Amino acid sequence: MWQASKPELWTGRDDSRESDKAKRVFQTLDVANTWQPELSRNKIALLGFASDAGVARNLGRIGAAAGPPVLRKALANMASHTSAYPLVDLGDISYMGDDLEAGQAEFAQAVVDIHAARGKTLVLGGGHETAFAHGSGLFQAYPQQHIAIINFDPHLDLRRHPTPTSGTPFAQLAALAAAQHRVFDYTCIGVSRAANTAQLLEDAQEFDVNIVWDTEVNWGNVQYVNTTIAKAMARADVVYLTVDLDVLPGHQMPAVSAPAAMGIPLDLLMHLTGPILRSEKLVGADVAEFSPPLDINGQGARVAARMLWHMWQSWY
Repeated sequence: MWQASKPELWTGRDDSRESDKAKRVFQTLDVANTWQPELSRNKIALLGFASDAGVARNLGRIGAAAGPPVLRKALANMASHTSAYPLVDLGDISYMGDDLEAGQAEFAQAVVDIHAARGKTLVLGGGHETAFAHGSGLFQAYPQQHIAIINFDPHLDLRRHPTPTSGTPFAQLAALAAAQHRVFDYTCIGVSRAANTAQLLEDAQEFDVNIVWDTEVNWGNVQYVNTTIAKAMARADVVYLTVDLDVLPGHQMPAVSAPAAMGIPLDLLMHLTGPILRSEKLVGADVAEFSPPLDINGQGARVAARMLWHMWQSWY
């Protein structure tokens, strides 16, 4: 299921004649031609999950499977500054047809391999079924450690469904945590009451989910949100950060299955994720739900790439 990234994705403007410091991302990262998780040692590994079967099963608008290469192309031409961790592109995991479960299992094993090599994972979704693929891999990679899951998302993604979808990843992780006799520590920030049924809210209460409503996430209430995030991180040994791009306002991020009527603006989202990225506890992060067929003039790709660039540059 593994595929190397196409070399033509990592191209851009060459300003190196001006200075050896005038470099862009495409000029400073390594790209694996074969599956080599050992290349991620002391680096951040970009790993794509070319998946949207979960979105289709959740009756959403498909297209997120095409996201990873477009995100790479949008990231390639951004400036490359000194960072705590260099980037390495370890390609994509994809699967045939509707075989989501097999794809998630193989992706989880790839995550385990990267963390065994002492790398960190920055994952390019894919629908938010990416969160179970990535999260279950982190559960395997850190079996004895308390993992705090911090999700920026208007949806709780705790749906009850007989098969995995983009709406079930955290219910699946809760079940996995129970099976492994470990704590399920889940904080969801930007949750919309209008986008979650009463049953989902009951399930969130049952799972002891820490909810910050979208109406509470604003610049006037930053201290409360930061405190909630700080408490989640303080409880944990390691942190998994996941950003569903439909948490952004629809005018900033049109390229998702369910654009938000309200959402968290990009500048505020970057501010709130900053302490997580700088916590020294973060081991894995992902950006999910970017759908190129739904984009408008490349706007969504640029916004998503700016978020990915922020994650990389702020992570230490």
